Amino acid sequence: MVVLIAFKNVWRNKVRSLVVITAIFLGLMGGIFTASIITGMVEQKIRTGINNETAHIQIHHPEFMRNLEPGYRIVHPDSIVKLISEIPAVQGVCARTRITGMAASPNSSAGVQILGVDPLREKMVSNLFETIPDSSGGFFTGSRKNQLVLGRKLADKLKVKLKSKVVLRFQNGDGNLSEAAFTVNGIFQTANNVFDETNLFVRKSDMDQLTGEAGSIHEIALLLRDIGTIPVVQRELRVRLPHLAVQNWTEIRPEMGMITSAVSIEVYIILGIILFALAFGIVNTMLMIVYERTRELGMLMAVGMSKSRIFRMIMLETIFLTTIGGVLGMVLSATLVSLFHRRGIDLSAFSDGLGAYGFDPKIYPFITMKLYLYLSVMILLTGILSAIGPARKALKLKPVEAIRVE
Repeated sequence: MVVLIAFKNVWRNKVRSLVVITAIFLGLMGGIFTASIITGMVEQKIRTGINNETAHIQIHHPEFMRNLEPGYRIVHPDSIVKLISEIPAVQGVCARTRITGMAASPNSSAGVQILGVDPLREKMVSNLFETIPDSSGGFFTGSRKNQLVLGRKLADKLKVKLKSKVVLRFQNGDGNLSEAAFTVNGIFQTANNVFDETNLFVRKSDMDQLTGEAGSIHEIALLLRDIGTIPVVQRELRVRLPHLAVQNWTEIRPEMGMITSAVSIEVYIILGIILFALAFGIVNTMLMIVYERTRELGMLMAVGMSKSRIFRMIMLETIFLTTIGGVLGMVLSATLVSLFHRRGIDLSAFSDGLGAYGFDPKIYPFITMKLYLYLSVMILLTGILSAIGPARKALKLKPVEAIRVE
């Protein structure tokens, strides 16, 4: 009975109720859409970082990642690659040579990370080849020796283009200086300007001829079928390869893992602030309702309605107002997020600024069902907390004095 009365009371003043409901769903829509943009940006950054840079798991000599010394190689890499390939959760695995060196053109020079790769195996782990536009060459096309693939930012820095010559200088594992000229075969462009400016790729077979160290491997990268299997595969590899360092993408790039945690907290803070601000409007509205219905509430008490029922009625009215606005806000925001998730939001005008932090200029907003679940609880708590003050105010009314109020 009290529930039905409370629901009907919500619509006694339709204009006021609709204003409150509209404020709630518009506030939530703005908050959820903002959160979806932030989440989408971070989700894309992580996905791009995994697909183009780190893969899910990397294996190195325990000392290699400290200073990237080329002398710290992985022993018997072929047998390790074969062992990893037999794990069902592994989608692709590739072995790389990673050396710090210098790239020089007739116009400029730059310090770079030189990665020697097997192009076919690299495509099983990395999507980097997909970031090369049709007009910018390919990922080691043809059989010509000493081909090189570099980032757009590095190409601009060296002032080179397709078929330009670039001289690579580096120190091999024995401490000897090696140098050779390579031809630009492809120019990739990812969302991460720093990666594009500091990394270039060559065929591992070409690197082996320069260093005289056939089979020398510094890094083995794994891409898994499901990101959720990373802990299981990592534990298995650490048991089977105790002499090597097995790291997942959050250990290789700690800042990426920190961003994920920070964004989750930031999203809830944004939505919490919005609900906190809306709570003041809800409290104010309910207090006005209590003052307007002072005489009515006094009469209900006088005819025998208990104070607990009066309390529940005010509480339920507030919860109904908040819940209706919250449900509308979540449904409409879900529709909006779904629409922009398919189309994307083009921020190409800010591509340089976004690229400096590794964010893609085209954002696809995204929200997890987990957030909607937690948000539902937050909305319900907001309604309950907002109702306590007005409900207690109603309980303090004295029936005799309340009936006399005009």
